[in-house]
Amino acid sequence: MSPPRLPASCCMRQNVCHNSKRQTTRFLSTTTSTHHPQIKPESPNFIHVPKAPQPDALYQPHIKGVLPVPRPIFPPKTDPSRKTTQDYFWATAPPPSPRSLSAPKPTDPSTRRYVLWKSKLAEHRRRNLRESLQELRSRKERTDRRLAALNASQQSEREALLSAPTPADEKFTSPSIVQTSLPSRSGLPDPDRTARIEAKKRNYATHAAFKKAERRNALHTLYMNARDFIVTEEKLQEAVERAFDPRSGQFDTDAKRGLNIWNLEYPDTVKEMLERVNRAEGGKAVERFAGYGAVTDERMRRLGEELTGGKM
Repeated sequence: MSPPRLPASCCMRQNVCHNSKRQTTRFLSTTTSTHHPQIKPESPNFIHVPKAPQPDALYQPHIKGVLPVPRPIFPPKTDPSRKTTQDYFWATAPPPSPRSLSAPKPTDPSTRRYVLWKSKLAEHRRRNLRESLQELRSRKERTDRRLAALNASQQSEREALLSAPTPADEKFTSPSIVQTSLPSRSGLPDPDRTARIEAKKRNYATHAAFKKAERRNALHTLYMNARDFIVTEEKLQEAVERAFDPRSGQFDTDAKRGLNIWNLEYPDTVKEMLERVNRAEGGKAVERFAGYGAVTDERMRRLGEELTGGKM
């Protein structure tokens, strides 16, 4: 199937060669729009394509960036009348000072007109600030009253709908269901609510007392351990010398002399501590036949701490 032909009137152009005085016919492969003669051949709109009756969707250009949230002129936690007082206006846009009013006027007429024009502009700015703040305050009060009335009406309407009885048409057209089986609009019955609330109050009071005792014990422990805190440079120097001095003998054992903490034995594991308390067979023989003296001393110390209310 061959492509459609264009009319000869729009595809042919008569050219005359002046040198040879011969008339020639030249065929063109494209046509230009009569409405847009400046469209170039590389443009997609060079050849007219009919559009559908339904128009295209409007293109919404993407705007980069985000507009900042406007700062409230009258914050919720402040008095809105503060920004409409005379003191606020004088503090924000003070009037001309007496010194500037008593200053000598310029003698040049152009300079005098410029100074007068600047003073008029300043006065206009003060008046605009005062009138705009007053108008914004009255607008805010009207908006607050309207929103309060709307919220009150919506709340009253909601309460009326919740407390309204079942309509007669719904009651007469509903299936045959026992009235006691229908859900209640006032909520499920809870006969033990008062007792449960009292029990929860007692549990909360007990938990609060326990937490208070723990905080008091932690504070007393901090006070008892404060005697060993390093608060001066002299104590810091003494602690460093004591910890890193190889002649102090703190890392020595019966077998050999130690220079660091790695010369000491490994700390007791949980299994070894349990064997020491239970006097198990797997423990050391000396500890197994030593009795309960060490364990009793530790327990007595903890019992004394509980009785005295502090660390010992």
